[in-house]
Amino acid sequence: MASGENILDEGSEALENLESQLMSAQDAAAKHQRIAEDSAAELRFLRAQAADEKAARQAAEDQVRRAQDELQKMKAELLAAKDDLAGARREHEAALDARFKEISGLMKALQKAQDRDAHVADLVSHANRFQLLFTRLLNALLKQSAPRFLPKNVRVQRKCALMEKHSLFEPAWYLEQNPDVAQAGVDPAEHFVNHGLREGRAVNRTMEDLRRSMAALEDQKHA
Repeated sequence: MASGENILDEGSEALENLESQLMSAQDAAAKHQRIAEDSAAELRFLRAQAADEKAARQAAEDQVRRAQDELQKMKAELLAAKDDLAGARREHEAALDARFKEISGLMKALQKAQDRDAHVADLVSHANRFQLLFTRLLNALLKQSAPRFLPKNVRVQRKCALMEKHSLFEPAWYLEQNPDVAQAGVDPAEHFVNHGLREGRAVNRTMEDLRRSMAALEDQKHA
């Protein structure tokens, strides 16, 4: 009888062990299942993140390409604008040269007219018109050669350079005729373009001789 009870006890103990092992196995399986699910979720997250990063990188690359294309377009437009500006500058300088040559021709014509024995009234009239034309044309050309968008010192330099190029201004004579300018110690050409032209001072000996000749002719006319 005792042997039978021992067998039952051993069987019960073995059954409990089996049940314990089964529960442990179930727990382990559940744990592995959770790990597998977590790993799968993490893998899905990483894949989604990688896809987002790839899309962002592709968008950035597209943006860079568009920016590069726009930059190339702007460079081409800039080169075209530079070419247009250079052409316009050449045309502008050619027009200035032509007008200064016209002034030079007028001055030579005036000199010949002064040498001719002409009627006093006609000579005075022509001289008056020429002086007015010369003054207006010189003023217009100086303004045209130095647009107002340029700095003031650049405008003055360009005006002085144009007068020097066409031999319209006589610095030494100007200082001799205008001692106040000489005493001030300023550049004669700059003084003329800044003040002298507006004040009616002569630009060179020829124009001063013209003014004096006109005054003398007027005196003769009223004598």
